[in-house]
Amino acid sequence: MEKSLIKKLQCLNCTGQLYSIGHMQYLKCKVCDEEYPAVENSPILLSEQNNLFPKKVIFESLNKRRKTKNKVLSKNYVPQISVNLARKNLDMYFHRVASLNEGEIYILVIGGGSQKLWLDKKASLYKNIILLYCDIDTSSIVDLYCDAHELPFIDSSIDGIITTAVLEHVLYPEVVSAEITRVLKTNGMLYSEIPFMQQVHEGAYDFTRYSLSGHRRLFNMFKEIDSGLVAGPGTVLVWSIENFVLAFFSTNIIRKIIKGLVRYLFFWFKYFDYFLKNKKQAMDGASCTFFIGMKQNTIIADKKIINDYVGGKSYKHF
Repeated sequence: MEKSLIKKLQCLNCTGQLYSIGHMQYLKCKVCDEEYPAVENSPILLSEQNNLFPKKVIFESLNKRRKTKNKVLSKNYVPQISVNLARKNLDMYFHRVASLNEGEIYILVIGGGSQKLWLDKKASLYKNIILLYCDIDTSSIVDLYCDAHELPFIDSSIDGIITTAVLEHVLYPEVVSAEITRVLKTNGMLYSEIPFMQQVHEGAYDFTRYSLSGHRRLFNMFKEIDSGLVAGPGTVLVWSIENFVLAFFSTNIIRKIIKGLVRYLFFWFKYFDYFLKNKKQAMDGASCTFFIGMKQNTIIADKKIINDYVGGKSYKHF
């Protein structure tokens, strides 16, 4: 980990400055002497009060980490049931973030272990962009391990943040949103994707869903640059058929076979989303939405968010 990045980190116990011991064996606080272990040069920045993700347990899990090929085989041979209508928006996002200043631009990717390959490819087009990956999933290979409820960065130290399909898996999205706002510089850029109509897909770590209006309100300290569909009703239909059929089976091996069969039979429904992507009524049945915003120092009023609703329903209380 570079010294320039370490300078952006803070102790979760006292917000003191951190420094490296040895060749990134661990980080230590200059104020309270709190220590944060590292595995393969990636520090584990978790507070002692974090009962959900204890520092010691994460450290032991990382030391036992082994690579598997199961996910690769699944992705290669079983059709995906979702489209992504917003990938091109990330091109626009990177372009805008890169133009914030002529110096180094730090973009934090929260929960981004599985996206590293294609995000690195996009960022490689810009000489001044440095991507920082953080996650709590020990199967991910990232720059640092942390809990998004307690981002270990000093205030206003990050130029951009990307979070895709993450906030439905955190206990308190409002707390994570506040942390994102805290660590971003004024005029810093956010790219967020959150599902709306999707079934549980991360087992016990699956808590929340947001409509586009709810997504917008979650980041009410941001000026909206763009927002819209990531995946629409076609994708929702495939998800629903798959989960309807799986509800009849409980054995894991049978569920895997049935899931593959259902995907082969019905995956093509997702392509309707390309036809529906510019129809406002499709927003009410979105599988997932995106939001691109710029941090500002004023809060967007709830009334404005309600008035800016995009969808096919005309109903209002007054």
